[in-house]
Amino acid sequence: MVCRNICERIYSKIHVGESNYCIGKKYCRRCEIYLYHDGIFCPCCGMQLRTTPTNKKDKERLRIDKNKQ
Repeated sequence: MVCRNICERIYSKIHVGESNYCIGKKYCRRCEIYLYHDGIFCPCCGMQLRTTPTNKKDKERLRIDKNKQ
């Protein structure tokens, strides 16, 4: 499927200084946005949403932040 621009209406702004994944947002690689969504697939394009960062440094930071909570 392709992006149907539904994501423009459900777009969530990026929080400065805090990991988007840590506050419960998920990332769609096709639409290139962070959003709050209960499912595992993007409501706009149907692609599976990322729930963790891609690089090792950010994954470690997320793991430490989750252990603090």
